[in-house]
Amino acid sequence: MRHSLLSKFQGTILGAVLGNVIGLQYQRQLVGIPAQTKDLLPILQLTKYQQLTLSRATLALNSPSKIPIDQHSSGCGRLAVAWIQSLIRCNGLDLNDWRNTWSGFAKSEIYHPQRTEFQSLLNPGESAIATLPIAMFFHENKAKLREKIMLATEVWQKQNGQEYETGVLAVGFAIARSLKQRLDPATAIEQTIAYVKTDNALTELLLQVQILLQQGADLETATTHLCKSATALREKQGEGDKKSQTKSIVNPENFIPIALAFYCFLNTPEDLRLSVVRAARCGIAGQLTCALTGALSGAYNGATAIPVEWRQLSSAVELAPLVEGQEPLVWGTDSELKLVELANNLFAVWAGVYNPSASLDSAALARSVAAPYVIRPRKV
Repeated sequence: MRHSLLSKFQGTILGAVLGNVIGLQYQRQLVGIPAQTKDLLPILQLTKYQQLTLSRATLALNSPSKIPIDQHSSGCGRLAVAWIQSLIRCNGLDLNDWRNTWSGFAKSEIYHPQRTEFQSLLNPGESAIATLPIAMFFHENKAKLREKIMLATEVWQKQNGQEYETGVLAVGFAIARSLKQRLDPATAIEQTIAYVKTDNALTELLLQVQILLQQGADLETATTHLCKSATALREKQGEGDKKSQTKSIVNPENFIPIALAFYCFLNTPEDLRLSVVRAARCGIAGQLTCALTGALSGAYNGATAIPVEWRQLSSAVELAPLVEGQEPLVWGTDSELKLVELANNLFAVWAGVYNPSASLDSAALARSVAAPYVIRPRKV
C-alpha cells in the first residue's frame, strides 16, 4: 500500500510519540504501577517472560552502566520536537541554532544528566530519536543524509562520535528509505549495514536480528539472544580495551533498544500496533525501544496505521506525574494535534511551501500530496 509523504511524516512523529506512551505505561506496570487509563489494560498484559525478566532485575538495566530508563517524559523526544522547530524556524539545518537549542536543552530542568557513563551525552538510541527530524528532512539523498547527521551529532558528541553515529545512521537510513517507498523488509538489515559502513557492536547485533528473522524466532527467543550477544560483545570489548589501553565510550548493551526495534518492526512490518506492543513486551528500556519501533513503523505505514484509540491516549495519559502542579505534556507539547501541526509544517518547509504568516490548512495540504513516485516527479 502506498501512502502520501505527508502521512509518513506524521506517522514517523506520532509513531515515536505514541510508542513512547505505550512503552512508559508498560514499563510502569512492570514495576508494579497500574495503568492510568482503562484503555491500556488490554494492551499492557504482563507475560511470564516479563515476570522472569523482573526476577533477574530487568537485566540490571537500573545500573548507570547499562541501558538507562527514563522515569519522566522522554527527554530525547522533547529535543526532537525542539529540533523540528529549529528546522522550521531556520528553513533547514542551521548549526548555530542547532547548538543553541542543544545548549538550552542541556541546561533546562527537563534534562537529567545523572548518568556517569554518558555524562552530558545522549546514548545511541536517544540520539536516533532526537535526530528523527534530520532523517525526515534530508531523506531524499543518502549522501546528504549522512553529512547532515554527522554535523548534527557533533553538537553533543565530541569524542568517539563514530560509535554514536552508527545508531543514528542505521535508524535514519531506514526512516529515509521508508519515506521514499524503497524499504524492502527482506533486505532492510543488509542495506542498513552497507550504508553504515562500520563494523561494531550495533552491526553485529543487526546481523543477529537478520538471522533471528530468517529463523522465525519468537519474541522471547530474540530478546534473550540479543541480550546475551550484547553481553558477550561487552566482555569481548573489555578484553580488547585492556590490550589496546583504550576504552570504548559505548557499552554494546546500549544498542539493544535499536536492535530490538528493528526486530519488532521487520517481524511485522505492515502492523504498527503489533510491532509496538511486542516492543513493549520485550521489557527492555520500554520507552526507548517502543519509540524507535513506532518511528520505524510509522515512517513505513504512515499515520493511518496508528490505531485511533492510541491517539486518544496521548491526551488521557499523564506523562509527568512526579512534578506536582505540572501540566501533562506530550514530548513538551500540550496535545497530539500540536505534534501533527509540527509534522505538517516540517513537511511544508521541506516542500518549499511553508508560509509562517498564514495558518496551514492540513486538510487542504493533504489533498495536494501524492505518494512518492506515483505522480511524475518534478523536473528541476
